[in-house]
Amino acid sequence: MNEFRTICSLLLLFLPFGVGHTAGEPWSKDFTPPPGDYSWVQLDTGEWLKGEIIAMYDETLVFDSDHFGDMWIDLSDIEQIRGVGTFNLGFGRNATVNGNLILRGQRVIVVSAGGTREFDLKDLVSITQSVERERDRWTGDIGVGLNVREGNTEISEYSLSVGLRRRTPISRVSIDYIGNRNTTDGELVSDSHRTNLAVDRFTGGRFFWRPIAVQYYRDELQNISHQATADAGIGYQLVDSERVDWEVQAGAGVNYLENVSVLPGQPNGDWSPVGTLGSDLDIEVTSWMDYELLINTTFLEDQAGKYQHHIVSTLSTDLIGGFDLDVAFIWDRTEKPQIDEDGITPEQDDFRLEVSLKYDF
Repeated sequence: MNEFRTICSLLLLFLPFGVGHTAGEPWSKDFTPPPGDYSWVQLDTGEWLKGEIIAMYDETLVFDSDHFGDMWIDLSDIEQIRGVGTFNLGFGRNATVNGNLILRGQRVIVVSAGGTREFDLKDLVSITQSVERERDRWTGDIGVGLNVREGNTEISEYSLSVGLRRRTPISRVSIDYIGNRNTTDGELVSDSHRTNLAVDRFTGGRFFWRPIAVQYYRDELQNISHQATADAGIGYQLVDSERVDWEVQAGAGVNYLENVSVLPGQPNGDWSPVGTLGSDLDIEVTSWMDYELLINTTFLEDQAGKYQHHIVSTLSTDLIGGFDLDVAFIWDRTEKPQIDEDGITPEQDDFRLEVSLKYDF
């Protein structure tokens, strides 16, 4: 964000003309955006941007600037918004309001046929266009890590992560994949794949309803050929501040586990009940660095592993454009791994440190 402000300031200083004033005239602090087809955003430094409001979620405005292209602007860096067109605005317990948008400081003004209503900025959850394209509801990221080494030791390792989010004022769909494969001197050292799908419905307060969550996990070195979990539950947003977001979830459902191999005479491919607990903590450390701690735990029957957790601790640093450098520590644990046909019990814990290049879109 500091880089963005610097670029804006330099452009405004050296451009021979500007919006709303002629060459040679000083910039007016009393500048009023002219009517037209563009929405306007004023930063807390005084600069104005014109373009199109795409959406606002998680304290971040997605804005298609007429000059800079797609931008992600922290809500805390915005002084005013003058929207063109009709928007759907989500206000927590006040649910959804539809109308024209004006934001001044800490006040949000919505003008509609029914009159003018004002809200506190701290209650604003989301902004979407009333007539929006389906693709505008989606955001995502993809991260790739690669390590290849030849010589005395031959190593081929890659990691891949993909995240997709679909947001509306009343719902959220999350799809995540994380995979890792490592071959050292021709021997498979790690090969794990995990996919999660969650659908959330917001209630208008801090609680949200999760009608379905599905996870698929495969790790043959952990003697897990296929593991699928489906559950439903509720969530609660513990913290929703300018720099910290923290939510927790709990659910119950069913689990299917099929091992690569088991001891002779032991069943394989069983269904069992499952309980789930989760936590997702996001912290904006600085304007260019974020930290996320994701914890997912499952409670199972003894023959299904008794207890499992998947913990990902990620430090993400902004680079340029939509690119980030991610450093992630991943800890997967199964309390009671299934003994294979040779009588070997897999290790309970798997630890990984991954460095990857991620692109947000």
